[in-house]
Amino acid sequence: MKKIFAMLLISLLLINVTTYAQKKEKEGATKEKKEKKEKVSKDDKADKAKEKADKAAEKEAKKAEKEAAKEAKKKESEAKKADKVKTEKAEAKTDKKTKTEKAEPKADKKEKKEKAVKEEAKTEKATKEEKPAKETKAKAKKDDDGKEADKGTQKKVAGADKVKGKDDKGRTIYEGSRGGQYYINSNGNKTYLDADKKL
Repeated sequence: MKKIFAMLLISLLLINVTTYAQKKEKEGATKEKKEKKEKVSKDDKADKAKEKADKAAEKEAKKAEKEAAKEAKKKESEAKKADKVKTEKAEAKTDKKTKTEKAEPKADKKEKKEKAVKEEAKTEKATKEEKPAKETKAKAKKDDDGKEADKGTQKKVAGADKVKGKDDKGRTIYEGSRGGQYYINSNGNKTYLDADKKL
């Protein structure tokens, strides 16, 4: 009986040890599962937090973009208004100038006409005076034999004009008060030199 009792006791002990080992094994597996679950949960939370932050950043970027577009639109509108005002001012200025020109008194118009007539008369007079002077020069050239007058005639005609020198024909060349150069021909007249023949 003692043997049976000992056997029972050993069997019970073996069963307890086995059960205990199984229990421990189950607990280890459960713990491992739990840890995995927690890890996955932590990763999920991190992913969700990252996703949430990304969404918030995207939302903020869109908001900033909208604000920038709104600001640009506002500036464009202000620029258009400023251009419109400038154009209106320029048009008003032009209108004012036109009105001023239209409102020019009749007396001013009359004065302008008179002035134009006077200028025209002056021009005609100058033209008439030029013709005889040209004719005289042409006549003087025809009468001019290319010889020089005597010293007494030269002093008389030249007066205070400076002697510039002698030309290649040996004639005494004088310079007038206006810078023209001439010699006194045998007829006692001043014969002016062309610009290219001046000394």
